[in-house]
Amino acid sequence: MPDEGDVLVVVAHPDDEVLGCGGTISKLAREGAKVTVLLALQRSDPRGRKLWTELLEAFDASCRRLGGHPAVADPLIAEHRAGRRLEKLSDGLVPWIDRHDVVMTHWSGDVHQSHQAVSRAVEIATRPFRRRRDVHLFEVPTSTDQAYDAGFAPNHWVVLDERSRDDKVTAMAFYRSEHDPGRRPADILRQLEHRGATIGADYAEAFAIARQYR
Repeated sequence: MPDEGDVLVVVAHPDDEVLGCGGTISKLAREGAKVTVLLALQRSDPRGRKLWTELLEAFDASCRRLGGHPAVADPLIAEHRAGRRLEKLSDGLVPWIDRHDVVMTHWSGDVHQSHQAVSRAVEIATRPFRRRRDVHLFEVPTSTDQAYDAGFAPNHWVVLDERSRDDKVTAMAFYRSEHDPGRRPADILRQLEHRGATIGADYAEAFAIARQYR
């Protein structure tokens, strides 16, 4: 992760910022980086529509706990249309990407189609002959790990201290409606310990570097 420069986190849903890279957001923010968390899509399932106001409130509280600046795309595309509106989705990301140096977003092989669409839109918007931006892809429990081909192969780890660990776990607590198995605070802690153990650390988050120029 950069020692300097602005970081943009692009997510499909409220709570993806916590699950994917909440500890890294906390660490970067405390080290002085400006981190913007951009919500790119609107939930379109019946449950998501019913809880949308609550989810937006949790998104705001989560970002602020982590030290990031919450932002919502305009226009906000309904998630069930995202795959068919990739050009519009990508075009909407460009002004945000132009103002940042590093982009973090979903792994392109996630089983959730909305995650795939957001990742693809970032890929299009960061074509090197248009603009060079470092792009790091994160994993999301119950999506990255549940595809037929669970091909997420991290090649970059961010070691977290106890403060970043606690910020991530606490931020997920704001999303009470989303505490399914695999996504509960206790599950998140186990994932941080697992990723940390693979590199000899107490806690870590894992990423796949998609583009790197530094």
